[in-house]
Amino acid sequence: MVERITAEQVRAWLDEQVVSDVQEDTEGDAEYNLQIELSLLPLHIIKEEPTGPLRIVGRTAFDTERTATLVEDPEARRDLLTRIGPVLAATPGFYTFLDEEGNRCEFDSVHTIQLEHRIYPEGVSRQSLMEGVLAVATAMRYVQNMMAVLLTQSDEGSEANG
Repeated sequence: MVERITAEQVRAWLDEQVVSDVQEDTEGDAEYNLQIELSLLPLHIIKEEPTGPLRIVGRTAFDTERTATLVEDPEARRDLLTRIGPVLAATPGFYTFLDEEGNRCEFDSVHTIQLEHRIYPEGVSRQSLMEGVLAVATAMRYVQNMMAVLLTQSDEGSEANG
């Protein structure tokens, strides 16, 4: 067990064959916030206070006109939630639906899904860090893939009806 997890320690623990970029995000009041990239997915590893947990945070947004249609239509929204719900529930940590202003909301008002996994000082290690990073990234990629599948099905349905 490491007494105090520094940004340098986190950087040293990151698997360079998996994580392609590490940048320090200096905005905010956190002790440190490392933005990492894994398979073109941006994630953050945040340490808000010296004795607090490491927070691994990823976000997937419905931020284009096409992806917004998935949550605007009740049937498409229900289908999407049915497909992604089990993965969200199985991902270590927790998930939160956020509206356009970044406030928590119900799924019918969702703009962004935030996934967060916390590792507390007693359990932090290279293994736990990389497991958390990989789990959050895998869930984010699954959500994005399901969005793409549903959009393709919607496009195909529109072409068949049009």
